Amino acid sequence: MICVLCGRAARLHESCVLALDARLQRIPELYLELAEALEPGSTDKLLVSGSQTPLPVALQPLSLRCRGGIVSILATWETDWRERRGLSAVSARAYREQLLEGPRVLADVVAFLRTHLDWAAQEHPAVDEFADEVSDIIGACRSAIGDVLGHLQIGRCPADLGERTCGRVLYADPTADEIRCDRCGTAWPKARWPLLATMIAETAA
Repeated sequence: MICVLCGRAARLHESCVLALDARLQRIPELYLELAEALEPGSTDKLLVSGSQTPLPVALQPLSLRCRGGIVSILATWETDWRERRGLSAVSARAYREQLLEGPRVLADVVAFLRTHLDWAAQEHPAVDEFADEVSDIIGACRSAIGDVLGHLQIGRCPADLGERTCGRVLYADPTADEIRCDRCGTAWPKARWPLLATMIAETAA
C-alpha cells in the first residue's frame, strides 16, 4: 500500500493530511492578498499582445479570483463531497452569490472541506487529485502575488515514489539551505544539490 497523498509506503500519512489541511487554511488569506496584486505593477507587468501597453489589471490574479477560479474549483469539490456523503446540496442561488461575495463564500467552502478532510483522505477515490489542485492553487497564488520572485525554477522533483517519480516543479531560494518539494516533502540540503541536479537531468532525459 502507498500513501495516496505523497506516494510513499503506508496507506495514508497523518502528516500528509495535516499538511493538506494547512494548505487549505492558507487559501482564503492568499485570496485576499490577490486583491492587492490586481493593480498593474504590483507583479510583473503584463502587456497586450503585439503592443507595449500594460493591461489595466494584472491578469493572473484576476483569473484566480473570477468565475472558474479558486472559488469555483473548490466549490466543485464541495459539491462532489456533499453528493458522495448524502449531504444537502448548495443551492444555485448560493452559488451565484459566491461570484459576488468571493471571500465570504470561499471561507465557507474551505471550512466545509477542512471539516470533511479526514473522510476524503480515507474514502474519496480522487483525493490525490484534490491535493494536487490545492497545491496548484497555492502555487498560482504565490506566483501571482510575487512570493516566488527571486526564486529559481530548477526542474521537476525526481524523488522516487515507487511506481513513479514525483514530478512536482521545484524552486530554489538562493537564501535557503535546502530545496524542498511541496508535494512529496523530499528535501535536499546544499550538500546534495549536485546530486539533485544530476537526478533532474536524468529524469528529464
